[in-house]
Amino acid sequence: MFFKLLFFITFYFYKVFFRYKKNLKLKYFDFNTFPCSQVNLKKNIENGLFRNSDFNQRINQLKIRGNKNLIISLNSLKWLFFLSAINNFNSRKNTEYLFKKLKIIDENFSFLVWRPDIAGSRLLSFCLNINYLKLTNILSNTILIAELLVVHVLYLNICKLFIPKGLLRLRINMGIFFCSFLLIELPIGRNKILKEILKDLNFLLNNGEKIRNSSDLLEILFFINRIMKFSTTSDFSNGQLDKKFKNFQNIICPLLKGLSFGNGLLVRSRESSGFSIYCELEKELSDADITNYSIIKNPIGFIRIKTKKLTLFFDEKTEFKTQDSKEFMCSAFSFEITSGDIPFLQNNTSFSCYFGNSDEILFLKNQMNTLGINIQDKNSNETFFKSKVREVKQYRDLRNNYLECEKEISFNEVTLSYNREIQLSFTGKKILGKERISLNQTSKKDYFFYLPFYFHPDVEIWQSDNSSNFLLKIKNNEIWRFETDKKDILLENYKFLDPLDLEIKNGKRIILFSNFGQKEQLFNWKLYL
Repeated sequence: MFFKLLFFITFYFYKVFFRYKKNLKLKYFDFNTFPCSQVNLKKNIENGLFRNSDFNQRINQLKIRGNKNLIISLNSLKWLFFLSAINNFNSRKNTEYLFKKLKIIDENFSFLVWRPDIAGSRLLSFCLNINYLKLTNILSNTILIAELLVVHVLYLNICKLFIPKGLLRLRINMGIFFCSFLLIELPIGRNKILKEILKDLNFLLNNGEKIRNSSDLLEILFFINRIMKFSTTSDFSNGQLDKKFKNFQNIICPLLKGLSFGNGLLVRSRESSGFSIYCELEKELSDADITNYSIIKNPIGFIRIKTKKLTLFFDEKTEFKTQDSKEFMCSAFSFEITSGDIPFLQNNTSFSCYFGNSDEILFLKNQMNTLGINIQDKNSNETFFKSKVREVKQYRDLRNNYLECEKEISFNEVTLSYNREIQLSFTGKKILGKERISLNQTSKKDYFFYLPFYFHPDVEIWQSDNSSNFLLKIKNNEIWRFETDKKDILLENYKFLDPLDLEIKNGKRIILFSNFGQKEQLFNWKLYL
């Protein structure tokens, strides 16, 4: 309600001071938003968007009204990065249609459309894709567009006064910074904006809580790279600020290297897709031209174990709370594995952006390779889940790497202790897992736990006559075996969101499950070559 009132005040201010100001000029600027490097991302995106012949028909029949997720996603304008990457006749026409459908330029107001995070994202997306928009009919009235950008800047400048230090305020400041290149008469100096950006970066990367979202880190590096590239000496106060930004590049790049599998993708965890809609990992690392070339082995709450064959990422810190849910899964103790650069076991996380071959992109749940809890009681409407990490140990001997960890999950007066032990050989040919689930009391049978293993869609899986044994073939033709002493086990399909082509694909998952009928349950599993 506060930000709604704030908007109306800002909008009235705009009407008073810009009613007769018709000399606003709009300058076009190429921020090199969507480059192509090792991976031909433009082609992949084009395939993902336009492979279905009915895409243009679906987008023209798009019903936005009443769909909160769709309203938020479309009004953020993040989809502009995809369409600008394609930059053909179809993409331009669909861009024009969506702008007309959204009525952003018509000075319409709703709380969702002008929520600070949505308005900030919209300003960023608009400015960074201005050269692409120039090729459409959207910018035919440059005065109207310039006024729209001024409204965003005025509104967000006031909003950020009430927003604490963090990623949201950083994005807002970045949007204002890039907008200053487009609006010649913008009454805000870039030097002042840069100092505010430095404060946000310092909070996020030095003094505040560490950012554990790999996609957010890549996005921040993207911003810094463009600050370093397009700012002038006067913007940097004659060389006083550029050294500080260079220092942040040297902080972020080793983190990103430590979170990378080597195939262009980053680790996935809660709220992180391992993929940025703005940019590519290798291109941004190269553009940074850093002096610190190290790789952080255990970056910001992840344990990274690299063997001769496998790379494993283990989430050791995420703590999570949720309410009004009948299913709970926290990413703490989840893990991902690649064989060389080939994806093997992978968490399945959604994107915050609409587009792709399916509208399901908006509704996919985060699915992790860790313990999940399901409540089947139809009368249970409000369940408060809480997860807390107790202990994580990492050590090694002459042959193996070891991980031992414990976390506590509380819900409906039930306290559950989950212990996971993982043993990974130095050769990378064998992984052993031990799971222990302990309850403070015998619980109802309408609660059950499940332990999933989400395999990449490229992995082929066959279940043997013995239901506890499986054969797996990955893309490099390696044949792996999965075995467990657990008898309650399923092999089923799941929907995987592929970040390289934005498609929903069918993958296979192995699920171990059991009711909460015992105070303690132990079981083992083995994955070996």
